[in-house]
Amino acid sequence: MSSLADALRGIAFAKMTGSGNDFVFFDGRTVPISLVTSPEAIQRICNRYNGIGADGVVALEPLSGDADVRIHYFNSDGTPADLCGNATLCSTALSAAIGLASADGMRLTTGAGLITSRVRGLPEIDFQPVHEMTNDIAVPMADGETRVGFVVAGIPHLVILTENAENIDVAVRGPGLRWHPATGPSGTNVNWVSPLPNGQWRYRTFERGVEGETLACGTGAVATAVMLAEWGLAKEEVVGILTSSGRTLEVRLPAAAPTKTGMRTDYRPTLRGEGRVVYRGVIEDI
Repeated sequence: MSSLADALRGIAFAKMTGSGNDFVFFDGRTVPISLVTSPEAIQRICNRYNGIGADGVVALEPLSGDADVRIHYFNSDGTPADLCGNATLCSTALSAAIGLASADGMRLTTGAGLITSRVRGLPEIDFQPVHEMTNDIAVPMADGETRVGFVVAGIPHLVILTENAENIDVAVRGPGLRWHPATGPSGTNVNWVSPLPNGQWRYRTFERGVEGETLACGTGAVATAVMLAEWGLAKEEVVGILTSSGRTLEVRLPAAAPTKTGMRTDYRPTLRGEGRVVYRGVIEDI
C-alpha cells in the first residue's frame, strides 16, 4: 500500500455532475486541500478504472471578507485551471447545500477572478467580462466548417461554426487545434457548434487538461454563445446550448450596443445549468 493511498483513506467526497461534466468534490473544512490536489492524487482520483472517475477535482475552501468560497479546480491530468464553468455551477449548488454560502447569492474566488452566483432552481453564475476576442482567425478548416473565432471566457476557447457538429471526429480533429499557436502557449479548448431546428445550438468540446471530448463544457458554452452573437447568428438574449449529455446549458447575454468597430467588448455572460450530487462516499483504497 502506498503512503498516498494510506493518506487518502477515509476522506469523504461528493461526486457531482454538471450536464455530464463530472467532478469529485472535497470540503476544505474537513479535508486537507494540499493532499487531494497534488497531481498524483488527482490522477488517481480521476482514473475511471482504478479510481472514482471524473473530469476534474474540486476543493472548496471557506473564506471570509470579499468572498465566501475559494474554488480550487484541477483537470484530470493534475493541471490547475483558472475556471471551469460546470464545476462552478456545481460549486454553487454544493456550497449552498453544505452551508458554505447562501443560495440567494454568493461570491466565489477563482483563478479567473471573482464570480457571483446563486441557486434559482438551478445554479447560475455571472462571468467576468470575456476578452481577447477575435471573430475570425486563420485556421485550416475541415469539410463542413465555415468560420473560426477565438475568445477567452475564463479560459481560452476556439469556436468553430460547422454544418453539423455530430459529424466532427473530435478525437482526430481536436488535438492539433488544441495547440494552435494563435491561442497562446497553454493551448485552448476547442468547440464545434451547429444550429438546431428548435433555435438552439448543438456543440461539442475537446477539453485541454482532459485531452479528449467531454460531455459538456460550461466555459465552452459561454464562449460559443458569445461568438454566435458576434457573428450575428444568436439574436436572443438567452442562448440555448445542447450538450452531449442531452442537457441544455443556458447562456444569458444582456443586450448592449456594439462598439464603432461592430464588436462588443462588454460581454458579461451568465451561465445557468445543472449542478447535481450523484453520490457521496469515502475513499477506501485508491
